[in-house]
Amino acid sequence: MKLLTHIASWAVVCILPALIFISEGNQRFEEALSRSLTSLPFLMFLFYSCYYWLIDKLWFKKHYLLFILMVVALILCASYSKYELFSYFNLHKGKLKMPPFHAFMYFDFLSNLLPVVFAMAIRYAQRNFSLEIAQKEVKAQKLQADLTQLKYQLQPHFFFNALNNIYSLIAFDPQKAQQSVHSLSKLMRHFMQNSDQKQISLTEEVDFLQQYISLMQLRLTDKTTVRIDFPNQLPPLTIAPLLFISLVENAFKHGVSATEATELSFSLRVEGNKVLFRSENSIIPTNESLYSSGIGIDNLKKRLTLLYPGKHQYTVEERDGKYIAQLTIDN
Repeated sequence: MKLLTHIASWAVVCILPALIFISEGNQRFEEALSRSLTSLPFLMFLFYSCYYWLIDKLWFKKHYLLFILMVVALILCASYSKYELFSYFNLHKGKLKMPPFHAFMYFDFLSNLLPVVFAMAIRYAQRNFSLEIAQKEVKAQKLQADLTQLKYQLQPHFFFNALNNIYSLIAFDPQKAQQSVHSLSKLMRHFMQNSDQKQISLTEEVDFLQQYISLMQLRLTDKTTVRIDFPNQLPPLTIAPLLFISLVENAFKHGVSATEATELSFSLRVEGNKVLFRSENSIIPTNESLYSSGIGIDNLKKRLTLLYPGKHQYTVEERDGKYIAQLTIDN
């Protein structure tokens, strides 16, 4: 395909000047075509010398003066050789006399600049295209590296919270602690199977949230009420895994009290391609701000920026004694 493009391009370069000469009534077509064919090797020599050698070896390495001197020398050699060749043909075929040497060299020099200019334009376009592809690859690799780092950061944070929950159960309810270990093993299986996936089904993600909420409920007393409003039937949407778990963890971390009545609420809605997850918990007066909730939420914000740039909305507010966090993902 590349070879055919080159052949077609040079055919146009050869035939077009002949047609122009004929349209102006200067020469017969055979003579004009013969003149173009004679000039073609010189044009090709200049073009490919610059395209494959001079531009890369000199111009792109900032040896500008040497590049200009080399190009001028090559053009002068080509023009002089062409003058001698045309003079030879004209002398032996009894055609019109050649124009003065200086006039021929001047105009031929200008025409021989064209293949040099075209070669530079093509090489610059190719170079910019290659640089753009390389930059995109570097950006994609960095994105993947950042996401992998965030996943590795999320997993120990998640298991640390879950193990703390189990540890607190061992002392006063060993049976629940045993049940918690079984539930944690299911969650670990989900992590192992899905945490490296770019996308999982929304159904799997909601399943995981329900299992985690059930695990966390094992340590709650009657003073805490947990409300869950997840659809029974979900559309076949996919989503990046483990996006909502940090909001659930945060609610359990900051919204549960051993002495006061508290309430946690989790809901999920789907509107077309949008997924809206909402977490609410009672505000318990502490010295720690809910708006800067540590590794989990910071991790979530970074992942959202990388995975859904311009396609997510994360908001938090305090209203009527409740801390409300809402995350909207636009697929």
